[in-house]
Amino acid sequence: MDERVFLIHRRILIVGPVDSGKSHLFRRVMEVWRRRGYRFSALDLDVGQSTLGVPTTINCLCGKVHRYFFYGFTSPRAYPYRFLAGACRLNRGGRMVVDTTGYVEFPQGLELKANIMEILRPDLVIAVDLGKPPWEPFLRSLPFRVVFAEKSPRVRVRGSQEREAYREGKFREYFRETEQGKIPRRSLIPIRPGRHPEPGNLVSFRRAGEDLFLGWIEDVGKETVQVSYPAGKEPTEEVVFSYYNIRRAKQPTLF
Repeated sequence: MDERVFLIHRRILIVGPVDSGKSHLFRRVMEVWRRRGYRFSALDLDVGQSTLGVPTTINCLCGKVHRYFFYGFTSPRAYPYRFLAGACRLNRGGRMVVDTTGYVEFPQGLELKANIMEILRPDLVIAVDLGKPPWEPFLRSLPFRVVFAEKSPRVRVRGSQEREAYREGKFREYFRETEQGKIPRRSLIPIRPGRHPEPGNLVSFRRAGEDLFLGWIEDVGKETVQVSYPAGKEPTEEVVFSYYNIRRAKQPTLF
């Protein structure tokens, strides 16, 4: 794709199925804008195979400032309302490039992307490998420019085991050095009401509603919960937890 198209648009959103080359385009746009000295935000919505953060999180990089939203699952199908809330929370004005998930199945995948476009209001959508119905007529009806791109022949298809290995590697890197502490059980807020904490559940430590760092539950007591988190961090009083479990090879059914 001609890089000049990246320069004449300020808000670029990339959509396409799994293993279509979205993340490659995402990084390429960032590289072009950096070379030009542009100030911009990069929003990574791929909660399963994140480029900018760890799995289960939505990430936004603006210069050297990295913020994330703890979505809590590795597929937007698990909790689409929360997924959209995360996109709203990290939306920034000005120049921005957005990478999306490979969830494009009809109708829910298309509806979710339509809502994301309504929230982020791009002026260019790059649609990779989506030139057939129902996506093609939908994309042509949008009130902003759409560029259809073919899937690159250099893109390598990854199986489910390889994708899971990628997630595990991301978690290992993030939790390379950890320490443990106890927090009051009453401090734990479930992402979904009615859920109870279990060992292995991912947590996010927050302050004033902003996610600061991740951890996981080691042990659940009657009054306190023992958690592990990156070394050097200070636990906060607000902690949300997901039932995504980093100790479990097969995750519970989410949808």
